Amino acid sequence: MHRRALFALFAGAALTACTPILYETNPISRDMRATLRIASIEVNTAGTAFDSTRARDYTSSLAPELKGQLEREFRDRMTTGTGVQMIVDVSRLNVAGATTTAFGRDLSTLQGSARIVRNGATIGTYTLQVTAGDASTTTTGALISSAVQSGDGYYRTLLDKFARSAREQIIGADLPGERLLRQITN
Repeated sequence: MHRRALFALFAGAALTACTPILYETNPISRDMRATLRIASIEVNTAGTAFDSTRARDYTSSLAPELKGQLEREFRDRMTTGTGVQMIVDVSRLNVAGATTTAFGRDLSTLQGSARIVRNGATIGTYTLQVTAGDASTTTTGALISSAVQSGDGYYRTLLDKFARSAREQIIGADLPGERLLRQITN
C-alpha cells in the first residue's frame, strides 16, 4: 500500500512539473482592469492598407463605425469624468466577397492595435487581428453561402469581432452570459 501511495505522490509531482505555468500577459494589472474607466476612444485610419476594392468602399466610414462599435462594447466602462484614453490604430482592412470567401480564395481581415493612455503615457498596448468568413467544404455549400452572405455582412462582423477582441484583451474575457446581460442592460 505504501508503494502505491508513494507512486501516486511522485506521479502527481511529475504531472505538476510538466503543467505549463500561465503567466499574466496583460500589461495592465488585474486590479487596475477591474476599475478601468475610459474617457474617450479615438480611431485612426491614416496609413491603413485597404487591401481590396470592397475595403476601399469603407475608407470614410471605418473610423466612425469602429469607434461606435468600441463605445458600445465598452459602454459600461465609459465615463465623462477622469479616465484613460483608448487609441486604436487600424493597420489593415480586407473585405472579401461572399463568393471568394465561400470558395476559399479570400478572407475578410481587420488588423490594428489599441493603446491605453493615461496622462499622456501609454500603460498598455494590444495587437488585434480578427477575420470573418469561412470557406465551405462542398461546392453546394459554397454556392448557398455565396448567395446568402455579403461583403457588407463580413465588414459588420469584423467591426463586432474587433471590438469584442479589444475588450477581452484589455479587460478580460466575460463570464458565460455576461456579455449578453451587459448588452441587454445597457
